[in-house]
Amino acid sequence: MILLEVFWKSGVALGGALCLSWLLRKRSADVRRLVFSTAVVAVLVSAAALPVLPRWTAVTPFSFGSTRPSMPSASGASPSQVGIYARLDFATHPISSAKPPVPERTVDLTPGLIPFIWFAGAAALLTRFAVNLRALRRLGTGSDPVTDAKVLAEVAGFGSRVRLFRSETIAAPVTWGIFRPIILVPAGFEELPAETREAVLCHELAHIQGGDFLMRLLAETARALIWFQPLIWIVRRQLREEQELACDNRVLASGGKPSAYAKLLLDWDAGPGMDSSIALGMTHRSCLKRRLYALLDPSLPRDTVTGAVAACTWVLGLAAAMALAALGLAQAIPAPGVQTTSKPPVQIAQAQPVPAPVPAPQAAAASASRPKFDSASIQPCQPGDGPGRSGRGDVGANGGVDPNMPEGVGGYFHVSPGRLDVTCGSVLTMVDFSYREFGRPLLNNPSAPMQESERIKGVPKWALAARYTIHAVTGDPVANGPTDAGPGQPGRLPAASLLDGPMLQGLLEDRFQLKIHREVEETPMYALTVAQSGFKLKPMQDGECTLLAPGQGMQMIGADDKPYCGWVGWPIHGPNRTLLGGGITMGRLAQSLAMLILDRNVIDRTGIAGSFLVRLEYAPDENTRCFGGPEWCNVDPNSDIPPAATIFTALEHQLGLKLEQIKGPKEHIEIDRVERPSEN
Repeated sequence: MILLEVFWKSGVALGGALCLSWLLRKRSADVRRLVFSTAVVAVLVSAAALPVLPRWTAVTPFSFGSTRPSMPSASGASPSQVGIYARLDFATHPISSAKPPVPERTVDLTPGLIPFIWFAGAAALLTRFAVNLRALRRLGTGSDPVTDAKVLAEVAGFGSRVRLFRSETIAAPVTWGIFRPIILVPAGFEELPAETREAVLCHELAHIQGGDFLMRLLAETARALIWFQPLIWIVRRQLREEQELACDNRVLASGGKPSAYAKLLLDWDAGPGMDSSIALGMTHRSCLKRRLYALLDPSLPRDTVTGAVAACTWVLGLAAAMALAALGLAQAIPAPGVQTTSKPPVQIAQAQPVPAPVPAPQAAAASASRPKFDSASIQPCQPGDGPGRSGRGDVGANGGVDPNMPEGVGGYFHVSPGRLDVTCGSVLTMVDFSYREFGRPLLNNPSAPMQESERIKGVPKWALAARYTIHAVTGDPVANGPTDAGPGQPGRLPAASLLDGPMLQGLLEDRFQLKIHREVEETPMYALTVAQSGFKLKPMQDGECTLLAPGQGMQMIGADDKPYCGWVGWPIHGPNRTLLGGGITMGRLAQSLAMLILDRNVIDRTGIAGSFLVRLEYAPDENTRCFGGPEWCNVDPNSDIPPAATIFTALEHQLGLKLEQIKGPKEHIEIDRVERPSEN
């Protein structure tokens, strides 16, 4: 959502200005006024440039909801492995082979309610803003110009564009205007002592020379547009105070006496003021006490900012605003084998009859109504292509093909509002991603990251070797919605799944002439059941796993360390591998066995509910496998640690579970036709 992005980006700019002003608290008020003025303009520029600037993405341990999560490379991994590992975030999610539930007819008020609340707040503040401007205009119209030659001569020394008016409705001077500014003084101003008049005019003219009224207008506009950001209210108040302090310093620098000037402020403060107006009031009451202390403190610096310093500050501030507008954040994904708790575990479905295929007329109608990209560029992947929206980076001399990965597996997918970027994606991976990951799940075919060839069959030899970089855009309103949540999470608009699913399917069918169908066959599987020796795991207790604090990243842990809550991984332990799970269900254990260790699907038939701390150690053999880099897979046969039992024996002795060989239906996607893509 655009409001969320504006919230955190404006918070960065305004929070930085507040921190910088605190660091400059011993400098003059003119310096701090410049800092706050630059921050206000930077916020407005950043918000205005947000929809039009190209984006670049930074990886963080947090989830800000800007982009699809990206995967940093593991230690020692090549750049081309990054694209493959990036898919682990999607490939290792638990799947369900049950039929998709029929969506309920509900009315979600959130998409319309939030913009309405923002609009109501902005309209109220803008209306008040307009009323104040109109009141100033009427005040100036109802005032009389000052005709005293002596006073006009004093003003003329500061420039001919300043107009001086007198009014009986105010008790203290106020100033407003940009091109032809007005100084409005109370009745009887001409009879005041010359020293007093000079101090007043010097203060008000300092406001005009510093462009304070323009900055006040911009601050009021920023407050009205991002009123939901509390820091803008603080910065607006601080800007007003620093403006008055800076002008007070100009009075003292011109020869004004601190005690006499302080008495003048106190005398005029007793009368009615205009604190609620946007005009620059000399006796602004909210910071009067601070101003009096500053006037009587001779140790405070009162220097002014030079033009060169101001120009440099504005250039740096605007450059930072543009960079902030283009910045997008993505949540970092742990190294292979680490699963986060952002998505609750779901028990894998039991073997069951295959859902009836969709009749051909319905399938044709669905294909005809499928949304499509407005434009798409498809080019063969070249060395120099890399992860990210712009394609910058380097996938190495192999052009995105990693010889250490299964044949035909690869691709980095990036989704942003209205845009899909696929870097060095293979046909096999794109079909798997669009038709299974964001389409209908395959029955009893686990989404192990490197088993795409078991899920997608019939891929021609040329399609296994080819890699393509795709940049596709659409103006579809749904595709331009939020993409910050994962598949199936509550409250998520289907922008990401629309781009990765139906729209990518349409692109493959149009440009690659792709035709597929689904098939089901009886295959060997395992059933996870309770062994005769009895179930040996105890329910999870508090403190048995490490709960991550918000923003805390995961560290690689060993086989004997306390696991993270909701985490599943397989660290090495001497000549053995392990499977660690912190607070996982039996369904999650069955899924992890199928995806990470065994060579076939595993069905949970234990009938045991609850979460458990799982620590399984086994010796690798021909029935087990490993995904990831050497740090996750290469055991040490020369270690002093004794070899463990094989996976079947280890399960029974350590966990009280066993694997029974069964047969069940397993679904896969068969490619009937695919051609090299048509030209752009």
